[in-house]
Amino acid sequence: MRAMANVRGVVAAYVDELTRRLRERLGDRLVAAWLVGSGALGDFDPERSDVDVQAVCAERLTRAELEELTGAVSHESLPCPVRGLEFVVYAREDLADPLGPAFSLNLNTGPRMSHHAGYDPRAEPRFWFVLDAAIAREHARPLAGAHPRDVIPELPGKLVLASLRDALAWWRAHDDTQAVVAACRALAWAEEGRWLSKREAVAAFLDRVDDRLSPRSGA
Repeated sequence: MRAMANVRGVVAAYVDELTRRLRERLGDRLVAAWLVGSGALGDFDPERSDVDVQAVCAERLTRAELEELTGAVSHESLPCPVRGLEFVVYAREDLADPLGPAFSLNLNTGPRMSHHAGYDPRAEPRFWFVLDAAIAREHARPLAGAHPRDVIPELPGKLVLASLRDALAWWRAHDDTQAVVAACRALAWAEEGRWLSKREAVAAFLDRVDDRLSPRSGA
């Protein structure tokens, strides 16, 4: 237990330093930053989880500014203590893109993650960012600035459903196990409007199966 607490302390210090570097480089242009993913949903596991952070700028950054920011928070400059960092930067105006939030920077970096720095939202599947933004509105943990509900516009239900279908199709093509997890999460949102962590979604689905199979169900 003490070792786990120490690891969580190291992760918290890492997120604090990441936030400090964002403030330092963006100044008043930093509208907000928040923690998403398992760290915000209460399912963080230092052995398997990533650190997921989103930041919003008041204006679009230049490519040079984005590349400088990439260098400042990449693993080589700021070593990630877990599997990796998934870091996304948006210009505030691009959060309202009809196709879903359009990133300025999509960075994956870390000791057990392939390094990727994307600067063109048209070159990457948009559904991931739709889902992350929808979850952030409800569950993100603010790190700086405004709360995500005050920054991210409410996303149309049809867009979220389409993104859930696209994500499930992607997982079915790449990883059957994760496809089952994605299906559990999608079902919880489609039927109850709830965003659950992976662990919670699987547990909720198994509870439904148990209920269906129990003698009192009349099956």
